[in-house]
Amino acid sequence: MAWPINKIGLAYMSPLWYTAIRLIVGTVTMMAIVIAINKFSLPKKKDLPLIAIIGLLQISIYILLANVGLAYLPAGRSSLLAYTTPLWVMPAATLFFNEETGWLRWVGFALGIAGLVVLLCPWEMDWTNSRTLFGSAMLLLASLCWAISMLCARYMQWSKSPLELIPWQLLIGTLPILALALIKEPSVSIHWDLPLILSLVYTGFLVTGLSYWSGIVVNRALPTSVVSLGFLLVPVCSLIVSAIFMHEVVNLPTTVAMGLILAGLVCVVI
Repeated sequence: MAWPINKIGLAYMSPLWYTAIRLIVGTVTMMAIVIAINKFSLPKKKDLPLIAIIGLLQISIYILLANVGLAYLPAGRSSLLAYTTPLWVMPAATLFFNEETGWLRWVGFALGIAGLVVLLCPWEMDWTNSRTLFGSAMLLLASLCWAISMLCARYMQWSKSPLELIPWQLLIGTLPILALALIKEPSVSIHWDLPLILSLVYTGFLVTGLSYWSGIVVNRALPTSVVSLGFLLVPVCSLIVSAIFMHEVVNLPTTVAMGLILAGLVCVVI
């Protein structure tokens, strides 16, 4: 749901300020939750690399690049490009971390990537449109940052639980974006309407806060190849939601591509 809801919020302010406020909401709410359940603790020196990597790559840079790309492209296509992480994760996990991947997972990987290619339809893109190219580049770069973060979260050592570290990761992710917003757009005007407020509450608390935490928990528990392919369900659902609420077209190639992605997920689960 986050992608079309992000698109609604971006109609009221710039991607930079929307990212900053969304991160502030997520940081404050997760810090409050951790304090309320007596899990608050200061990070140790050995926690700092994980806090910096996840805070900057997966939270700060990823969300900023995704929101910039979303300002140039439809919500459905944006979610597809931002979730191309299996392109980077599965080969890297196999080559550099010796992650065990049987032939069925590679079949699932191939089906999932084929589904993404059909959905993106690069042969139908206007390669002379600089806005489309720029937005696509930002989203692909966002997916690469997330892929690196996923591999680090899986294979680096944790001294505290993800719940104890997520407020600090969100804080590290928030500070540079907020500083950049204050420097680049100090006099930005924001129209505080109800759709914008609801959009920030949803993307700040549920998506940035709870979903990032739960995503890291899953990332630590399962092989990165399984997690990255499993996350392909997100753009599939996003396309359906965008079609219902934002009237984006779901045509025959899109339906075929969804089938390929779901078939790939079935292979991975088996």
